[in-house]
Amino acid sequence: MPQPIGPRLAARDAFMYAAGIGFLFLAKIKNVLQGYSTPKGFELSETDRAVAYDLKVVDEWLMHLNAYAGGKVDVRGKNVLELGPGSDLGVGIYLLSKGAAAYNACDVNDLIKRAPASFYTALIERIGALDPDVDRSFLTAQLESARNGTTSRLRTVVRDDFDLVAAFGADSIDLVFSQAAFEHFDDVARTVQLLTVVCKPGTTIVAEIDLKTHSRWIRVKDPNNIYRYPNWLYRLFWFRGTPNRVRPYQYKKLFEQHGWTRVSITPTEHATGVRGESHGMDGQFRGPNNELEYLSVVLCATKPLL
Repeated sequence: MPQPIGPRLAARDAFMYAAGIGFLFLAKIKNVLQGYSTPKGFELSETDRAVAYDLKVVDEWLMHLNAYAGGKVDVRGKNVLELGPGSDLGVGIYLLSKGAAAYNACDVNDLIKRAPASFYTALIERIGALDPDVDRSFLTAQLESARNGTTSRLRTVVRDDFDLVAAFGADSIDLVFSQAAFEHFDDVARTVQLLTVVCKPGTTIVAEIDLKTHSRWIRVKDPNNIYRYPNWLYRLFWFRGTPNRVRPYQYKKLFEQHGWTRVSITPTEHATGVRGESHGMDGQFRGPNNELEYLSVVLCATKPLL
């Protein structure tokens, strides 16, 4: 039997419920008018910030990979796939500098072509400063080939159907990374199914998943706001890319159902105080299995060897 809450919390829940609907409405209007324009919370014109972001993303992936695999998996010589690359090829260039054989990426939005040359110049200079042994001319050549549409070790595929098998073929991928993309997939089960086909036996995935609401102000004040609404109401504000509200236990179950093993869910950001409570949430999200205190997690899993 749920415990009654005080009038102050009840008033807060009512306010956040109404405010969240307002933000959902604004997000849908923005999408209708502008489409999906920037996956980051800032523009690529903020060059130093954008470069630091891409390097940090890869470094954190490798940190999680090392922790998960005990240092037994490396990017060297690997055919890497990123799900939802976002606004630029910075991640792919950095992975090539670390020895990846090839970088592949798939997205439904063609945003990469908008990245300015000045961003890549700064990125490659920064990578070279971090590792003087890196072949900058090789990275530049691969980038130019990718941007010109000729053969390159940087390969991006834009498909409205997000069909990974059609894009890359079966048993073609050695290592998968993803940064804040899974929460935007319309059909997570299908994505995992396709991923299972394109990955070779022994492939490891490292995916950071942002479980919070995405609108700026309310994301800080009430990060679990999107879980306050029943499905019928949430669907009224749906557009492609709307957070899908899939919780960690559901991701784990989906990967296990498709044969992946050693599925681990590691929280990287926790709610504090009232923000992690289940009161005010829709009934489907109140059970302890939803782990609403988890605001961001890293999922790691392995496709078993035959």
